[in-house]
Amino acid sequence: MLSNRTLRWRLGIAAVSLAAAVAVYCLARYYPPALLEPMRATQSTLAARPELFGSLPSLFYILAIGLLVGSCATTPAAARLHCSVWIGLALALELTQHPLIAAPLSTWLPAILGDPAWTLLGPYWFRGTFDPVDLLATAVGGAIALAVLAYTQGNEHEAIQ
Repeated sequence: MLSNRTLRWRLGIAAVSLAAAVAVYCLARYYPPALLEPMRATQSTLAARPELFGSLPSLFYILAIGLLVGSCATTPAAARLHCSVWIGLALALELTQHPLIAAPLSTWLPAILGDPAWTLLGPYWFRGTFDPVDLLATAVGGAIALAVLAYTQGNEHEAIQ
Protein backbone atom coordinates (compact mmCIF):
# COMPACT_ATOMS: atom_id res chain seq x y z
CA MET A 1 0.00 0.00 0.00
CA LEU A 2 1.36 3.40 -0.93
CA SER A 3 1.73 6.00 1.75
CA ASN A 4 -0.19 9.25 1.38
CA ARG A 5 3.10 11.09 0.97
CA THR A 6 4.18 8.88 -1.96
CA LEU A 7 0.79 9.18 -3.61
CA ARG A 8 0.78 12.97 -3.21
CA TRP A 9 4.28 13.15 -4.67
CA ARG A 10 3.27 11.10 -7.74
CA LEU A 11 0.06 13.02 -8.24
CA GLY A 12 1.89 16.33 -7.83
CA ILE A 13 4.37 15.41 -10.55
CA ALA A 14 1.48 14.27 -12.75
CA ALA A 15 -0.46 17.51 -12.18
CA VAL A 16 2.54 19.72 -13.00
CA SER A 17 3.26 17.66 -16.13
CA LEU A 18 -0.34 17.82 -17.31
CA ALA A 19 -0.51 21.56 -16.63
CA ALA A 20 2.69 22.06 -18.64
CA ALA A 21 1.28 20.10 -21.59
CA VAL A 22 -2.01 22.05 -21.51
CA ALA A 23 -0.11 25.34 -21.23
CA VAL A 24 1.93 24.57 -24.34
CA TYR A 25 -1.22 23.63 -26.27
CA CYS A 26 -3.13 26.71 -25.14
CA LEU A 27 -0.35 29.27 -25.35
CA ALA A 28 1.98 28.07 -28.07
CA ARG A 29 -0.06 26.23 -30.69
CA TYR A 30 -2.23 27.60 -33.45
CA TYR A 31 -4.43 24.51 -33.39
CA PRO A 32 -4.84 23.07 -29.90
CA PRO A 33 -6.89 19.88 -29.53
CA ALA A 34 -10.63 20.45 -29.86
CA LEU A 35 -11.19 19.85 -26.13
CA LEU A 36 -8.81 22.71 -25.28
CA GLU A 37 -10.16 25.14 -27.88
CA PRO A 38 -12.31 27.06 -25.36
CA MET A 39 -9.27 27.60 -23.11
CA ARG A 40 -7.01 28.78 -25.90
CA ALA A 41 -5.33 32.09 -25.28
CA THR A 42 -5.23 34.70 -27.98
CA GLN A 43 -2.79 33.92 -30.77
CA SER A 44 0.41 34.66 -28.97
CA THR A 45 3.84 35.22 -30.34
CA LEU A 46 4.69 31.81 -28.91
CA ALA A 47 2.38 30.18 -31.44
CA ALA A 48 4.48 31.60 -34.24
CA ARG A 49 7.50 29.69 -32.89
CA PRO A 50 6.30 26.09 -32.34
CA GLU A 51 9.88 24.81 -32.45
CA LEU A 52 10.42 26.37 -29.02
CA PHE A 53 8.33 23.65 -27.42
CA GLY A 54 8.36 20.96 -30.09
CA SER A 55 7.28 17.61 -28.75
CA LEU A 56 7.21 18.55 -25.07
CA PRO A 57 3.42 18.07 -24.81
CA SER A 58 3.87 14.43 -25.84
CA LEU A 59 6.48 13.94 -23.13
CA PHE A 60 4.50 15.77 -20.43
CA TYR A 61 1.21 14.12 -21.32
CA ILE A 62 2.45 10.54 -21.14
CA LEU A 63 4.43 11.30 -17.98
CA ALA A 64 1.27 12.63 -16.30
CA ILE A 65 -1.10 9.93 -17.48
CA GLY A 66 1.44 7.16 -16.85
CA LEU A 67 1.83 8.30 -13.25
CA LEU A 68 -1.93 8.63 -12.78
CA VAL A 69 -2.81 5.17 -14.08
CA GLY A 70 0.21 3.62 -12.38
CA SER A 71 -0.79 5.15 -9.05
CA CYS A 72 -4.22 3.54 -9.31
CA ALA A 73 -2.70 0.05 -9.36
CA THR A 74 -2.61 -2.12 -6.28
CA THR A 75 0.82 -3.68 -6.81
CA PRO A 76 4.13 -2.45 -8.25
CA ALA A 77 3.85 -4.95 -11.12
CA ALA A 78 0.33 -3.75 -11.94
CA ALA A 79 1.54 -0.13 -11.80
CA ARG A 80 4.23 -0.89 -14.38
CA LEU A 81 1.75 -2.81 -16.53
CA HIS A 82 -0.87 -0.03 -16.45
CA CYS A 83 1.73 2.60 -17.29
CA SER A 84 3.21 0.44 -20.07
CA VAL A 85 -0.20 -0.16 -21.64
CA TRP A 86 -0.82 3.58 -21.67
CA ILE A 87 2.58 4.18 -23.28
CA GLY A 88 1.69 1.63 -25.95
CA LEU A 89 -1.66 3.31 -26.61
CA ALA A 90 -0.02 6.73 -26.92
CA LEU A 91 2.58 5.38 -29.34
CA ALA A 92 -0.14 3.67 -31.39
CA LEU A 93 -2.20 6.86 -31.54
CA GLU A 94 0.82 8.82 -32.73
CA LEU A 95 1.46 6.20 -35.42
CA THR A 96 -2.14 6.57 -36.63
CA GLN A 97 -1.32 10.14 -37.63
CA HIS A 98 1.02 8.86 -40.34
CA PRO A 99 -0.60 9.62 -43.71
CA LEU A 100 -0.58 5.96 -44.73
CA ILE A 101 -2.72 5.13 -41.71
CA ALA A 102 -4.65 8.38 -41.15
CA ALA A 103 -6.20 8.43 -44.64
CA PRO A 104 -7.87 5.00 -44.37
CA LEU A 105 -8.93 5.69 -40.76
CA SER A 106 -10.60 8.92 -41.84
CA THR A 107 -12.75 7.05 -44.33
CA TRP A 108 -14.14 4.21 -42.20
CA LEU A 109 -13.86 5.49 -38.61
CA PRO A 110 -16.66 8.13 -38.86
CA ALA A 111 -19.20 5.40 -39.63
CA ILE A 112 -18.13 3.41 -36.58
CA LEU A 113 -17.91 6.31 -34.12
CA GLY A 114 -20.92 8.35 -35.24
CA ASP A 115 -21.12 12.09 -35.77
CA PRO A 116 -20.77 13.40 -32.19
CA ALA A 117 -17.65 11.33 -31.46
CA TRP A 118 -16.14 11.95 -34.88
CA THR A 119 -16.68 15.71 -34.51
CA LEU A 120 -14.64 15.57 -31.34
CA LEU A 121 -11.97 13.08 -32.47
CA GLY A 122 -11.72 13.74 -36.22
CA PRO A 123 -9.44 16.78 -35.95
CA TYR A 124 -6.78 14.54 -34.37
CA TRP A 125 -6.29 12.94 -37.79
CA PHE A 126 -7.22 15.93 -39.96
CA ARG A 127 -5.04 18.54 -38.27
CA GLY A 128 -2.54 16.31 -36.53
CA THR A 129 0.73 15.47 -38.19
CA PHE A 130 2.90 12.45 -37.70
CA ASP A 131 6.21 13.36 -36.10
CA PRO A 132 8.84 10.76 -35.23
CA VAL A 133 10.13 13.12 -32.53
CA ASP A 134 6.71 12.85 -30.86
CA LEU A 135 7.23 9.08 -30.75
CA LEU A 136 10.59 9.62 -29.08
CA ALA A 137 9.12 12.16 -26.62
CA THR A 138 6.32 9.73 -25.76
CA ALA A 139 8.83 6.94 -25.13
CA VAL A 140 11.00 9.23 -22.97
CA GLY A 141 8.01 10.52 -20.99
CA GLY A 142 6.85 6.95 -20.47
CA ALA A 143 10.31 5.88 -19.33
CA ILE A 144 10.36 8.76 -16.83
CA ALA A 145 6.91 7.74 -15.55
CA LEU A 146 8.04 4.13 -15.12
CA ALA A 147 11.20 5.31 -13.34
CA VAL A 148 9.21 7.54 -10.97
CA LEU A 149 6.79 4.69 -10.24
CA ALA A 150 9.67 2.29 -9.53
CA TYR A 151 11.64 4.79 -7.45
CA THR A 152 8.73 5.87 -5.31
CA GLN A 153 7.61 2.26 -4.80
CA GLY A 154 11.06 0.87 -4.06
CA ASN A 155 12.18 3.65 -1.76
CA GLU A 156 8.88 4.66 -0.29
CA HIS A 157 10.12 5.14 3.25
CA GLU A 158 13.33 7.00 2.46
CA ALA A 159 12.82 8.70 -0.90
CA ILE A 160 10.27 11.43 -0.56
CA GLN A 161 10.73 12.79 2.90
